Amino acid sequence: MYKKIGVKILKQLGMKKNQENKFPYLEVYNELFSADSIRNKKFYNIGAGTFRHPNWTNVDYSTDWYSKSQERSIFINFDLQSLEKLPIDDNTAEIVYSSHTIEHITDKAAQNLFNEVYRILKKEGILRITAPNIDLDYRAFINRDTSYYYWIDTYSSPRNYNRIKIRKPMNQASLHQIFLYHFAAQVSELHMDETIPKISDKELEGLFATLEYEEALTHCTSRCSLDIQNKNPGNHINWWNEKKTTQMLKKTGFEDIYSSRFGQSVSPVLRNTNIFDCTQPKISFYIEARK
Repeated sequence: MYKKIGVKILKQLGMKKNQENKFPYLEVYNELFSADSIRNKKFYNIGAGTFRHPNWTNVDYSTDWYSKSQERSIFINFDLQSLEKLPIDDNTAEIVYSSHTIEHITDKAAQNLFNEVYRILKKEGILRITAPNIDLDYRAFINRDTSYYYWIDTYSSPRNYNRIKIRKPMNQASLHQIFLYHFAAQVSELHMDETIPKISDKELEGLFATLEYEEALTHCTSRCSLDIQNKNPGNHINWWNEKKTTQMLKKTGFEDIYSSRFGQSVSPVLRNTNIFDCTQPKISFYIEARK
């Protein structure tokens, strides 16, 4: 019966029959959650992009940069940088998921987001966060492990490096600038904007030689401009790892915070790796928190 209901929902969404295989967990929602939560889609993907699921509500921000991925998508239009309240009632959300979003916003905006997620989650509700792991980036940088940055070739074709507005093919840049671009894009010499000073290879090495690791990272991101980011929202302007994320979630009020891995959520519905955790798993970390 549940499978038939799932197929009916997919048809109502205009999806093809073979797309049913993408949602093998539909019946699990009926087993775990109330009819009200399912009917009213009290499962929220923040920074959803191309994500689509019949039981989930997307939260995203409409911009020209992401217009292609947002085509034909219905979502709550919300600017995380606004520091406003999410337009969602207190204690109503079952699950909140956010993948590769917090690296695009400031610490202040991320803390507001975590505060808001805590507010909207039901008791025992789950937050799952995944983002690029700066510790892996840095290790590859100091080891001169160019192959770690597997996206270099992708952004070396004219079509792609022009699309993300960098000065030249990425394979013509130093590893210093490629590393820097991945967490503080605006101050990399690859970035097109000329209104703020760039960090040279020599200066970058000096920062990590004279400052503590996290201080050096934050020095780089602190030089990024929110005005420039508003014009280039696809850029990364922040660094994250498990330690920093855990510290900020604790400030919010979460006490049950734990490290996770690809596809290993405590929630059965989040283990569907066809649609969750599928963005750059080789370079990501995964954190969950239960209210």
